[in-house]
Amino acid sequence: MAGDQTSVFSEWILPAVVCAPVTWVCLVHRFRGQGRLLGSVRSASAAVAVVLWTSAMAALASGLLLPHASSVPPAAVGVVAGAGLVPKKRTEQAEHPVMAIVTLGHSLLINSLMLRLQTDRADWCARMAGGFDNCWEIDIFADRVARHLKARVDVPGRSPKGKSGLVTSIKDRYEEVRAAVQHADTLETEIEKTCKDEQRERTRQEAGRMTRAFGEAEHLCAYLLELAHAHCKRSDDKKILALRRQPLYAAAAEPSTR
Repeated sequence: MAGDQTSVFSEWILPAVVCAPVTWVCLVHRFRGQGRLLGSVRSASAAVAVVLWTSAMAALASGLLLPHASSVPPAAVGVVAGAGLVPKKRTEQAEHPVMAIVTLGHSLLINSLMLRLQTDRADWCARMAGGFDNCWEIDIFADRVARHLKARVDVPGRSPKGKSGLVTSIKDRYEEVRAAVQHADTLETEIEKTCKDEQRERTRQEAGRMTRAFGEAEHLCAYLLELAHAHCKRSDDKKILALRRQPLYAAAAEPSTR
């Protein structure tokens, strides 16, 4: 009886136990810079589902295959199964149909997790960039976010090329926000002058143009915030929120990124 229990543990349970942490590490590596695995309840649930599925496949493979390949350590099966999450370079050789069927569930879970991470990032950026009264408030907030990001570029483990590329992305995206804000301000000035000269209210077309210009500035601000979501720690979310809530008059005393 003791021998049977030992066999069940070594052939079924041990591979799953070893596979779980290996799978998690590989998930963190695979989605580094793409999203936060623990960013929301749904993304965490999707990540846990991938870990459980992969661990179950490791246990199944070990329990069914090891009796026919006794020289393979059970723990090695768990490591190999978890490491399979690391993306591989595509080759011209087509995948075997049997392997495609076996990995179907795994692929569906990975795709679901990827979509959830993208949705979480988009929702977070939209919340942070939305709700401003005018474009110049967006410009001030974007300036603060850009300076916050630049101060966090130099982190251990980031290559000089990675630092340079990130600084360039921050600068380019912030300049896009500024250009959109200036365009919206110029458009509003022109429309107000026309309405004043003709002594009338804004037409629907003019209001629509203003709405689109404001929406473009919001969108580009959210595009800048994607860098914060991808490269900053989750604890920095509170700092970004504090920058948003900071009184606008305090901006006069702040050094600008311009």
